[in-house]
Amino acid sequence: MSPCRRARRHTSRGAMAVLAWKFPRARLPVGASALCVVVLCWLYIFPVYRLPNEKEIVQGVLQQGTAWRRNQTAARVFRKQMEDCCDPAHLFAMTKMNSPMGKSMWYDGEFLYSFTIDNSTYSLFPQATPFQLPLKKCAVVGNGGILKKSGCGRQIDEANFVMRCNLPPLSSEYTKDVGSKSHLVTANPSIIRQRFQNLLWSRKTFVDNMKIYNHSYIYMPAFSMKTGTEPSLRVYYTLSDVGANQTVLFANPNFLRSIGKFWKSRGIHAKRLSTGLFLAPGWFSRLSVCLLLRS
Repeated sequence: MSPCRRARRHTSRGAMAVLAWKFPRARLPVGASALCVVVLCWLYIFPVYRLPNEKEIVQGVLQQGTAWRRNQTAARVFRKQMEDCCDPAHLFAMTKMNSPMGKSMWYDGEFLYSFTIDNSTYSLFPQATPFQLPLKKCAVVGNGGILKKSGCGRQIDEANFVMRCNLPPLSSEYTKDVGSKSHLVTANPSIIRQRFQNLLWSRKTFVDNMKIYNHSYIYMPAFSMKTGTEPSLRVYYTLSDVGANQTVLFANPNFLRSIGKFWKSRGIHAKRLSTGLFLAPGWFSRLSVCLLLRS
């Protein structure tokens, strides 16, 4: 071997030694290697669970519904727990009885802001919660699209009281799947901002969209977040100015806070509960049957 080749080989070996010293090869601990093998074997034997599609979910719900039997004892226990915790019969909505003028209240979704009920706000509240009828069956219907092609519309309309979430469409093309009746419809202030530009430019589109809900109550969390107060008040004044058939009710922040604590004590730690979980307990405490459906 020539002197030049020996010199180059010596130089390359020296460089590799320096790199090995600066960047030593990492080795997994024995336990980590064993864990990787176990995980790979588990995934091979039990593949990752596939989420069902909407049609499969609807079929599963309908099949369970045929076998469902009401547990009277459990219903009475749950009703008593709800009444003791949240008193929905009196606190479901803000009224002149539970929210007197001059009372200071905290937003349930924000811990740093409170508000005082003044004369102009107090005048918007009904005297008492307007739901005192001896209803036997209610339906809480969401707007996620899962009821598409389900044919559940007739079953929903058979309920004595129908609650719908977030101003859902009720045109004739959806009637077969989601029904047409509605007695209470929730409206999140974010929908007013996104779909109706906070009612700052034109109110006609909003008023026309509301006609399909007939004489429903429009239930809004006006005092849940500070940013939701102004859009909610605009909804009230808009419907009042045009003499609409709908009546606006404001959710009581104390009720929403109590409902959140109730579900949290039962293992539900979501940052913000779904509309269905806010609605169903308040009605379950007074109605015999509550049918929960997400459309």
